[in-house]
Amino acid sequence: MNILVNGPSVSRGPGSWPYLLQEHYNADLVNLSQAGAGNTYIHETTVAELAQRSYDLVAIMWGDQQRLDIKVKNIDYFHDTIYTSKFQKAMNDWPEKIVEPVNDQDYVQDNWVFGCGYINTKDPCLVELFDSYYQHTDIDSRYFSSIIKMISLQGVLKNLGIKYVFCGTRTLPLLKRYEHLYNLLDWNCIINDFTPHHVAYRDNCWEADQLHPGPAAHQEFAKHMIAQLQQRHILT
Repeated sequence: MNILVNGPSVSRGPGSWPYLLQEHYNADLVNLSQAGAGNTYIHETTVAELAQRSYDLVAIMWGDQQRLDIKVKNIDYFHDTIYTSKFQKAMNDWPEKIVEPVNDQDYVQDNWVFGCGYINTKDPCLVELFDSYYQHTDIDSRYFSSIIKMISLQGVLKNLGIKYVFCGTRTLPLLKRYEHLYNLLDWNCIINDFTPHHVAYRDNCWEADQLHPGPAAHQEFAKHMIAQLQQRHILT
């Protein structure tokens, strides 16, 4: 089985849920998830990857709806920030990770800049790129953009006949804002009642940074996802 995963920081790193899926299904995994990534990166890089290689399952963890990502012509202009795919993909390997015959990070587009750095830190090198966008949009317009991306990727996956599951780092609140768009989503393929953050809050199992769910939360979430894939007849 070939599995493709994309998402933000909650979907990367040793012991995270994508690698537990890989272990359970004895699958080959390509994980494009990057710390700081938003839904523009997730949507566009997933579509681009599906145009190049075949997958049996695509699992998408949608990120913070406030984030914007921009694909730039010269990523080296942003060498002073960690909020780029070029920097973050270098963080996505560790000694025990299987990188032969292909390291999945070789498939990551390295010319993306993540607005997470603008939102969280007003990182000076990102202000020039993102300032106008965040000044002229509000939470509703950003949520609208995210749900459109979900519908778009859903359409691509269904057109290609690829089994998939969507989830979020947290419950996806944007969906209730736009009922006419909400109704276009196939809810059989969306897990929205159980997230890694739910488990982390419930059991107080966080990483040392107290921002990201710890290993126990990932284990619980992976078990839940595997059970849901079976119950919903997405995978047998």
